[in-house]
Amino acid sequence: MKLYEFEGYSILKKGGVESPFFITCSDLSEISQARKRLKFPIVVKVQVLSGKRGKAGAIKVCTTEAALNTFAKQFLDKDFQGEQVRFIILAEKIEIDHEYYISITYDTEKKIPFLLFCEEGGVDIEEVKAKDPQKILRVDINPLFGPSQKDLAKIFPKEPNFCDFALRLWDVFWKYDLRLCEVNPLARSSGKLIAVDAKVILDDSGLVRHKNIEVFQKGAISAIPTQRELAAKKIDAEDYRGSAGSTFIEFEGDIAILASGGGASLLVMDALLAFGAKPANYTEYSGNPPREKVEKLAEITLGREGLSGCLVAGAYANFTDIFETLGGFADGLLKIKPKPNYPIVIRRGGPRQEEAYIMLEKFAKKEGFDFHLFGPDTPISVACQKMAELSKKYKDQK
Repeated sequence: MKLYEFEGYSILKKGGVESPFFITCSDLSEISQARKRLKFPIVVKVQVLSGKRGKAGAIKVCTTEAALNTFAKQFLDKDFQGEQVRFIILAEKIEIDHEYYISITYDTEKKIPFLLFCEEGGVDIEEVKAKDPQKILRVDINPLFGPSQKDLAKIFPKEPNFCDFALRLWDVFWKYDLRLCEVNPLARSSGKLIAVDAKVILDDSGLVRHKNIEVFQKGAISAIPTQRELAAKKIDAEDYRGSAGSTFIEFEGDIAILASGGGASLLVMDALLAFGAKPANYTEYSGNPPREKVEKLAEITLGREGLSGCLVAGAYANFTDIFETLGGFADGLLKIKPKPNYPIVIRRGGPRQEEAYIMLEKFAKKEGFDFHLFGPDTPISVACQKMAELSKKYKDQK
């Protein structure tokens, strides 16, 4: 989960990393109150999850109240790079003697964390890497012992503060299960090192271990999650048997998706789009979740208005009980009011699949659902093509 800048500051503070004094505001009245606690010039920053805010005019130094209000009205509750701006921070302007870049993240090939440092901060590190790659210095970190002060001393300027700052950053990184902790720029101001910006990405699966971290839930497409996205995530949060709904992304299409298997799930989405259909969502269930979890996910997924079809598809599953999971889908389907009359295509394979299909045929006949069942001998792409055709026919007949 990517955090807002002000949320990143709060994480860094837990490790003793200093940042400028700031106040987070969500409307003009809060900005008016915050203004009383700060002196001009004030640095105002739009809080979004995307980058390159400075180049887009979303970070500004305001010297008057009129300029501050103009900036707030320009951005608050408006769309910025595909996100609705919910927050703006007002921060003290510090006098910067020099700007640096520092970050800790993971090397997925070596399977170890590493630290990057550059004596040029405040710019895109990608630009520095392209022009002067030798300026970017790296230290690999032993995850059991943390960064070695001897190794850190080789890359930092001859000042003791840098090693101490790096160790504080590492403490935050490992203690709070971060995937990325980036400070750009890291400012030297009057002999102190201050995190002027904070880019932090949390490992979602580690949040359960950190009850003292309070962050806003983030949506998949924008910073604001939909109610279905939030509800789907709660399924796994309350029950760790298998997975159902941890990944749930809503789109503007009209075909509900319940997919299984990472690669197969992406194939389902690509194939549907290739055949001219538009998914309403992307979600998965896998790892043999119990019947009741799939029921909850089906109820959330199908509880959306304006659907023209539902596709339940995945690769052959060796360890998923197809009968139980599809039974959960059927249970969830019964909870949707009014009863769906759009086509439902199911393509599954695995333990008890044949038994499951016999059950579904009887269920569809009894309840009046339009089921189209495909076994593992039918390619996923064919099932997707059938879904696209049936959906189009359903819409043409309405």
